This record gives sequence, structure tokens and C-alpha cells, in this order.
Amino acid sequence: MDPSKSLSDQLRRWLQAELIDADVAEAIQRWEDSQLKQSKHSSVRHLAVPIRLSILLGSLLLAAGLLLFVSAHWDQMPPLWRVSLLLFIVIALHAGGAWFKERFQLMALGLHAVGTVAFGAGVFLCAQIFHLDVLWSFRWGLLLWSFGAAAGWMLLRQWPQLALLSLLLPGWITAMIMVELDRFVSSEQDWPVVSIAAGALLTSLTYFTAPDRTPLTPARSVLMWMGGLALVPAAVTWAVVATGLDLPALGQPLWLSLLVWVVTLGGPVILGWWLRPHRFWPLALAAIWMVLDLVIQVQGFSVLSFAWWGVGSVGLMVWGSTEARAERVNLGTVLLATTLIGFYFTEVISRFDRSLTLLGLGLFFLVGGWGLNRLRQALLPKFPPTSPSQMS
Repeated sequence: MDPSKSLSDQLRRWLQAELIDADVAEAIQRWEDSQLKQSKHSSVRHLAVPIRLSILLGSLLLAAGLLLFVSAHWDQMPPLWRVSLLLFIVIALHAGGAWFKERFQLMALGLHAVGTVAFGAGVFLCAQIFHLDVLWSFRWGLLLWSFGAAAGWMLLRQWPQLALLSLLLPGWITAMIMVELDRFVSSEQDWPVVSIAAGALLTSLTYFTAPDRTPLTPARSVLMWMGGLALVPAAVTWAVVATGLDLPALGQPLWLSLLVWVVTLGGPVILGWWLRPHRFWPLALAAIWMVLDLVIQVQGFSVLSFAWWGVGSVGLMVWGSTEARAERVNLGTVLLATTLIGFYFTEVISRFDRSLTLLGLGLFFLVGGWGLNRLRQALLPKFPPTSPSQMS
């Protein structure tokens, strides 16, 4: 039975029985129609999830299939055919994306993304054709691929292009640092890896905190997601590689060490200043926090290091609360919980026998979970309630 027809019959009976007047009946009909329309929109949104997954899987399979096809027939083709095939694949993918732009936006998104990935693969395959060494690929191949992703973002304004650019450009800077350091630093020194890990952590934080109090733009949303996905792994990596270092190993040679640290820590801060010129100072504090954390790690103060990580996690939560960004409060809670768990397993669990350890672990998770939830609720920004007019 049609719900709208059933409602109309009921309203007509209520009007005949004089239970409601015509204005009330019209208001009820209008409200029910709006609810039915929202229900249909919700169904369409739920249907879009498997469609998006299908397009994503198809794009990945298409990229893998193209790469396998090219690699299988690579040795059988002369150099001119190889270059022509690569150009044809890139042009065909982007042309297909342009054709689907007005017909199926998701398909256009996937084809343009695969086209940019194919462009990067073509750059490295062309380097192989012309017998360019691996160092050329690290120095210039990644840079050319970054230019391709940047052009894709400026022309298309699609999030996969910006996501690729946000990965490729720091990757190129990292590759340049590692390639150039091979001429001055022996492989036994650990400080280049530590500086790269520091840069990765601060870059992830810069991406994650790109949104400010202004309305969220698509570009800032992409950077926020990229930074949010990378922040916890980058933090764990930094904590692992910075543990157990000795101070002389961090500065040999001194001028080169200072230069690399200025690039790896100063670059993300400058990016943060460009993204949010009036509120970039917390990123500068984060860079100082990392330098002090490295000093604590070098001195071997493990308990103080966990406390310092707790300060940093709470700082991220407070930063999110002051700018009404709930995702920072939530991820700061995750980092604080990870810090507490790490402290318990490294500093506490070995000091008691098995039964007391299990009891303490249970109480730790119960009390810790309760306390973290209270802290999170206290710092979560209070958003104004949504009015019915805003929901329509």
C-alpha cells in the first residue's frame, strides 16, 4: 500500500470527524512528505557505499592489470613502441575520465586517479628505457610524478590527485635527503633515519590540523584524512627509532645534521604557516616538543618520556577543543591511551607477579578507559543543536 495514499485517507477521516482542521492536516501532510523524501535520500546514500567500493576496487584492478600487461610485453617491444604505449594509456585514462565527468562522477574520479598513477609508472619505465640510474628516479622521477599530481589537482580539483601529491612531495624530499646524505654519512649512523621520522610525524600533524575554525574545504578535508591516517603510525615509528640513541651520533657532521633537521622540522612548520597563517604557532610548539622529546630519549629517561608523550597527547586534545575540531580530541585520546598502555607494559608489568599483573591490567583498562572518556567528554567541542530547518 502506498504510504502517502494511506495517510491521505486518514487525514480525510480526521477532517470529517472534526478532530483536526485543514491547516493541521496540511502541516501533517507536509511533514510526512519531507520525512519520506529524507528516507529515500538515505537509501540512496546507503546504496552509494557499495558503488564507491566497486569503483575503488575496479580502479585498483585496472591499474594492476595495466601494469602487468605492460610488464609482460615490455621486452618484446622496441623503445618507440614502449613510449607510445605509455602515452596512449595515460591519455586514454584521462580522456575516459573527462568523458564520464558529466555522466558518472565516481567513474571519472577513478579513471583520472589511475591515469595519474599510470603517469608515474610511465616516468619510471621511461627511465628504464633510456638506461637512467636509480638515483635519477629518486631525484627526478618522483619530482616529475609530483608535478603530474599537482597538475591533476589544479585542473580537476579531485581528492585522489591531492592525496597523491601529499604523499609524493614529502616522498621526493625524503629521497633527496637520503640520496645526498649517502655522500657524507656512513650507513652505520642512525640520525638520518631519526630526522626523517621526525619530519614524517610533524608533516602528518600538519596535514591533520589543516582545518581551522573556517568552514571545511575539500582540500583541507583531504589533508585532514591523510594526516589522521598517518599520525599514529608516524608517532609510533618516531618513538621506536628515537629510543636508545646516543648524543654524538646525532650530529656528525654537525653542519649537515643541523641542515637536515632544519629541513625536516622547518618544512612542515612553513607548510602549516601557509595553510593557517594566523594559527600556525601550535605546530611550532609541536616542533619544539619533538626536539625536547629527542633530548629526553637520548638521556634515557624512559618514565619522563612517557610523561612527555602524555603532555603532547593532551596538548593535541586541548588544541582540538579550542578550535572546535572533534577529530583532534578523539585522536589525542587514542595517542594518550597508547602512551598509557606502553607505559604499563614497559615500566609496570615486569615489577609484579602474574596474578597481580592481571589484576592491575584489568583495573588499568577499566579506570583508564573511564578517565579517558571523562577527559574526552570535557574537551569535546560543544556544537549547537541542529534545527529542523537545517536538516532539510
